[in-house]
Amino acid sequence: MAWAKAVIQINPASVGTGIKVSLRQTKRSPARMTFIVSAATAKEFGWGDKDGIEVLIGEAEHHGLIRLRKNKSAAQAEVEYRETAKGGWYNIKLGHQPAFVDRSEATLWCQWEKVEDGWIEVVLPKWADETAPTRKAAPPQSPAPVRPAAKQNVTAAIMGDPPPGRREMLEKIGGMKV
Repeated sequence: MAWAKAVIQINPASVGTGIKVSLRQTKRSPARMTFIVSAATAKEFGWGDKDGIEVLIGEAEHHGLIRLRKNKSAAQAEVEYRETAKGGWYNIKLGHQPAFVDRSEATLWCQWEKVEDGWIEVVLPKWADETAPTRKAAPPQSPAPVRPAAKQNVTAAIMGDPPPGRREMLEKIGGMKV
């Protein structure tokens, strides 16, 4: 019996990166974006409860990216600490962002990295690509040509009637010599 070394591929975004994003839409309001940051990740960033967060949304070739950094003087959002019996986390509510889809989306892990000047760059899930300006529109679908269906007696098909021309077939078979 032979053995081979296993190749294990883990998609880090599905395992847990420390930052999640969700979109929630209600009947009366457009979809609102919320980031959920684990306590350990927030500690790594130096974020705490009630800290102000400056937010930049990527445009053009940077569509689908959001940058966040702690900056009380230019803050557009606030870090809010939440806790349950299972542990604590931080919420950052960005509200409705018209640059992205307007529907509810499940909470998904996001890739992120630290970039210059204290910014944290977050890669949004695939739903952000649906509104990308460089996305090519799907080619218009031309309707398939309609072919007239062969006339068929529906009752005969359901009831198991013999096919047309059966008598002629039986006559030919009956006239054969063995």
